[in-house]
Amino acid sequence: MTNTEAKRRLQIVCAAFLHIPLVAIAAFALSQGFDRHISILAVALVATIISTLFIVVYIGRVLDPATLSTAR
Repeated sequence: MTNTEAKRRLQIVCAAFLHIPLVAIAAFALSQGFDRHISILAVALVATIISTLFIVVYIGRVLDPATLSTAR
């Protein structure tokens, strides 16, 4: 597995983990009445999208082969 493949896998896994709270809130909202919880779902969706973008970009920069240094 190349460094790029490993980086992409890590980005995908982290992005998926960031969606767990959104899925939990959506499941709760569906069980309690979706219309009453639309505002918290919107907030959770926006927070999830922003945090996913940040973590994917951050991992991309940290694991960039041009910036990685060898251990001494």
